[in-house]
Amino acid sequence: MKQFQSFGSTENAMLPNKHRRQAATDMYAEPENFLEIEVINPKTHRASTAGGSEMYTDYEIVCRTNLPSFGTTSVIRTRRRYSDFEFFKKCLVKEIALASHPPVTVPSLPGKIILSNRFSDEVIEERRKGLNKWMQSVAGHPLLQSGSHVLVRFIEEPKFMG
Repeated sequence: MKQFQSFGSTENAMLPNKHRRQAATDMYAEPENFLEIEVINPKTHRASTAGGSEMYTDYEIVCRTNLPSFGTTSVIRTRRRYSDFEFFKKCLVKEIALASHPPVTVPSLPGKIILSNRFSDEVIEERRKGLNKWMQSVAGHPLLQSGSHVLVRFIEEPKFMG
């Protein structure tokens, strides 16, 4: 006697492997290649200088990846100031201009804060959100994800030198 198969299971069995439904364990497994970046945990510092004291805010960048271009395949954490993001963008634009792949448009950074309240919690949180969105946009681009040495250095090096 022929075993009964529902339409869904018969249909799935007839599909090529790449179109078959995935098992739950496969759906929730770690992807083959991934790069996740978050900008979190802003901290404002007061540094003593020859002319008095200077305040600045830096942001923690948390990167989770298994891409071979990164030296580690787990979680990378580093802290960067807004000026580091500006320098990173300049280096990225230069790297793209010298590359042989199709041109990539690097989005604009969130604007520089000139107002006197730049260290208020609300302003810092708005900037963090903007930097987070910007980093995710840059890291999400397939050509930059797989081929940008500047991106790797910005994430991995304790002090970004370009």
